Amino acid sequence: MATIKLPAVLVGGSATSEVEVEGDTVRELFDNHADEHGPELRDSVLDDGEIKEFINVYVEGTPVDGVDAEVPADAQVRVIPAASGGR
Repeated sequence: MATIKLPAVLVGGSATSEVEVEGDTVRELFDNHADEHGPELRDSVLDDGEIKEFINVYVEGTPVDGVDAEVPADAQVRVIPAASGGR
């Protein structure tokens, strides 16, 4: 089972959290998570079935290009929203 590490900004908390989810692809992970925990995370990460422009998803430290990327069993998946700032 893969572990998704979620930043506080996406889970509404004050610290990063982790959740274990079954799935062979990025899409399956987020769909299965939505089935068990509700659609909020999936809707924060995906738009029209694709990873949102300002969200980065990494499987075992490697950035993925899309939702059909394979996720090995026991992989660590990180979701990182883009940060910006300036004057």
